[in-house]
Amino acid sequence: MAARLTAEFLDNWKNEVNPDLQKERETCTFKIEELIHVLDGGKENTIKRKNLENIFFTSYVDLFSFKRRPFMSKSEQYESSVAKSVKVFELRREYNWSEEDFDLINRILNYDFALSLHHTMFIPGIERLATDEQKAKWLPLAQSYQIVGTYAQTELGHGTNLLGLETTATYDRERDEFMINTPRLSSMKWWPGGLGKSCTHAIVLAQLVIDSQNHGMHPFMVQLRSLDDHTPMPGLKLGDIGTKLAANNIDNGFLILNNVRVPRENMLMKNARVTRDGKFIQLSGNKANYATMVLVRVKIISWTKDTLRQAATVSVRYSAVRRQTTLKPGTPEQQVLDFQTQQMKVFPCLAAAYAVHFVASSMMDWYQSAFTEILRGNNSQLAELHAQSAGLKAFLTDMSTGMVETCRRSCGGHGYLQVSGVAENMVSSLALVTIEGENTVLYLQTARYLMKQMANAVSGTKTRGSTAYMNRDLSSYTCPIDSQSDCRNLNKLRELYMQRAHRVVMGVAQRLQMDMESGQPQEAVFNNNMVALTRAAKAHLHLSTIDWYIARVDNLVATCSPALGQVMAELCTFFVLWGIVQEAGDFLESETLGLNQLEWIRQEQLNYLTILRPNAVSLVDAFDMHDETVASALGMFDGNVYQHLYESTKYEPNNRTEVHPSYYKHLRGLLKGGQQSKL
Repeated sequence: MAARLTAEFLDNWKNEVNPDLQKERETCTFKIEELIHVLDGGKENTIKRKNLENIFFTSYVDLFSFKRRPFMSKSEQYESSVAKSVKVFELRREYNWSEEDFDLINRILNYDFALSLHHTMFIPGIERLATDEQKAKWLPLAQSYQIVGTYAQTELGHGTNLLGLETTATYDRERDEFMINTPRLSSMKWWPGGLGKSCTHAIVLAQLVIDSQNHGMHPFMVQLRSLDDHTPMPGLKLGDIGTKLAANNIDNGFLILNNVRVPRENMLMKNARVTRDGKFIQLSGNKANYATMVLVRVKIISWTKDTLRQAATVSVRYSAVRRQTTLKPGTPEQQVLDFQTQQMKVFPCLAAAYAVHFVASSMMDWYQSAFTEILRGNNSQLAELHAQSAGLKAFLTDMSTGMVETCRRSCGGHGYLQVSGVAENMVSSLALVTIEGENTVLYLQTARYLMKQMANAVSGTKTRGSTAYMNRDLSSYTCPIDSQSDCRNLNKLRELYMQRAHRVVMGVAQRLQMDMESGQPQEAVFNNNMVALTRAAKAHLHLSTIDWYIARVDNLVATCSPALGQVMAELCTFFVLWGIVQEAGDFLESETLGLNQLEWIRQEQLNYLTILRPNAVSLVDAFDMHDETVASALGMFDGNVYQHLYESTKYEPNNRTEVHPSYYKHLRGLLKGGQQSKL
């Protein structure tokens, strides 16, 4: 074993908080516990979370600790994550956890949960797509873990375009079965988590074919592996798709189906069914089949919140304890967090973490309400829900990836280490821009909805919800920012976002109309304006984001203590100002503001760095993330960065021996040869 610092030396650090970090906490102007309860959705939820953390990180800390993960191979990561999943499933039986608890457990375990799709996609898929009789058959098996499942939709050649899926399920009347095939190389299922080596069953999305007639995409329950020895079932070829940039604890897989037969009853028939004689009956609008996809996009917004929380926690805490250079010769080195440039790197991520938290919460509430209506046959909210969930998934994941990378860079060279946590977080966040729809495609889906809404508004039909701003009279607009003090008024700042969105969306709609009137084919008009359509979607989604953020902060100001309300308003104002500066070109081009107003806003943005500085550490402390969830040597609560960095080296495989085997295989010969030549 390589030499280490003595245990006595290291013990001097244990349980002692870095004095710089402690000093930061003493400057807090609000009650952290109050904000923790707000973010958790109530004191009861905080207690539940802490109880879960105690189970995982006290009773089973050796299994669930993050400390060995950065040094594991892909196979070791997968095996460790399967072991964690199995333990979670065992504990579920013991503690009778609900399905709702699993989203929280996923967060606590930092998504190191190989079989997570069993609870996030497979069981919800059965609940939403199966008949009562089918639920009675499949749910007990899934909930008792007699089977473990995934959701197989994406194909090698098709992702977002669901209508283009090539997997087929052809009904055979004689045998009362469906024959499922992936007829081409591009048809194989590709990417579903747990598909490679773990799952025994999958909900497979396929085109239903009866008498050569295609009846669209429908879900089918398919057994993948034997329940006796876990070998693949006849007609199936499946495996792991290989090493990814991150998330290698999950066995994302491929699946080839060659004349695989399943009973007719294995078609999940809540929304449509096939009778014994082959008659297709649509029981309800097939819109409900999209509900699971919409739900996952809403959940991705919540996952995005978690990436921002972790990045903000690590970068703010590290910046508070890291001392580097000085502005005044002869004085001690300063905390990096004191430098304005460092604040501009990390405070936007901190503010965004709160913004996305409130957006995610609002979106989930809306989804639950809308889905209840969909089940009743009322699809009136589905178009807007689809457009907003797709667009916000794209907008917020795009925003977060840039912020997380900036936070990683703010940690200097140490941020390049896997044990920093923020490096792994950064790479993991990149997956969010492509899963459940590549972001550009999603922006365009939102843009299509916006163009329809704008057409309604122009024709005199009132628009509602997220597009209510289209009812405004653009010609009567006057910039509401008359002085620098107006830049602290959230209602006036919101007007800027509304005007920008309205002008940009209207401009694109007018351009489309002109191109159509010139005789261009519709597909050419759409393709030639894709960049403008994407820009319009982003302007709209930026407004939606700050709308929800401001609304939730207004509620907090009205219901919480004055001190907390003030801090939340300050953080929100900074985020809104930062957004205008980031998109200054759009705001100027749309004549939303002038150069003088932009300069006031830019100055106020800098002023808010100073306003937020005393509460920065406390605002990340309020996320109340367990050290094992933060999973960072740089971002632990005690702030003892250098101790944790050095201690992490004991898990590095190269340090298991003082002399690496490569010395005997290669290096010794070179060194001995050089010595002999010299002699």
